[in-house]
Amino acid sequence: MAFYLTNQSLINLKDKVEEIEHRLKHDVAKEIGKAADLGDLSENAEWEAAIELQRNLQHEVSRLKEKIRTAQIIEELPISGDKVSVGTEVQLYDIDKDEEMTYQILGEEESDLSKGIISFNAPLARGLMQKESGDEVVIKLPGGIRTFEIVKVSKIEFE
Repeated sequence: MAFYLTNQSLINLKDKVEEIEHRLKHDVAKEIGKAADLGDLSENAEWEAAIELQRNLQHEVSRLKEKIRTAQIIEELPISGDKVSVGTEVQLYDIDKDEEMTYQILGEEESDLSKGIISFNAPLARGLMQKESGDEVVIKLPGGIRTFEIVKVSKIEFE
């Protein structure tokens, strides 16, 4: 499955990996050392907790590194802006509610409904993919079936 990121989100993920790796190398290693100093490891709750934390953080680092490795940078995609896709802004008219709304379609890391940014994986975005201005689209959303008219599609211009 494609994993889309903006350049800024890629930088943020790399920073997060560094932060977790630093924590593993310094803080968690100290916790494990302190727990080991307490003696019998077979009944040492501190040891078990520190090892579990280490495993969880290592898993998170692996997960984030895989995202980074497989990421497709949105700014580098060939986006025409004629059809709804990742990296476009779409202005919709909700026929059922008689209101207009505008959304940017980006990756999961950027998704923030309060800012009008939805993931390409969101039900609304999936229903709009490859549609053009003027198209009427019926989409099944978690709240029920809704009908939208696509007023305008444009490529997002990143800084």
